[in-house]
Amino acid sequence: MANGNESKNDIKSKVQSLYEIMKEEKISELEVNCQDYNVCIKRKDPDAERIAVKKAQPVSAAENKTAGAPQNNSVSVSAETVKSPITGIFYQSPSPSSAAFVSAGDIVEIGKALCIVEAMKVMNEIKATYKAKIVKVIAENGKIVSAGQDLFEVEKL
Repeated sequence: MANGNESKNDIKSKVQSLYEIMKEEKISELEVNCQDYNVCIKRKDPDAERIAVKKAQPVSAAENKTAGAPQNNSVSVSAETVKSPITGIFYQSPSPSSAAFVSAGDIVEIGKALCIVEAMKVMNEIKATYKAKIVKVIAENGKIVSAGQDLFEVEKL
């Protein structure tokens, strides 16, 4: 697991810290690849949100400024929303040069990627859990979102 630069106790402490964060943020799976070690942590917690952890290119703040315009953050009272399961940085596309996963007016099927929320250098792909029409993108590309914060206004189909 380590090549000698870190002791077993240091790595054990880091893994324990990651596990505690996973519990707090209700993440069921986390993979960390460092120069000295790789670790994949999976929780068997029925209350944990199912989040697919995908590898993606990190995006710098400078690159991110041109990736998207701010969105109107108001939501109608009767609207359904897709909420962020974790705290992190919201990205509408897999890279600055790629098109957004979804836009207002799009119809999405179950399992369709909606966005990425980056937490602790891990790109968490947020997927649709039901068929819906995207009414509005609420979160702002490249900005921090909190766990439970509205990301999209949707209309269930």
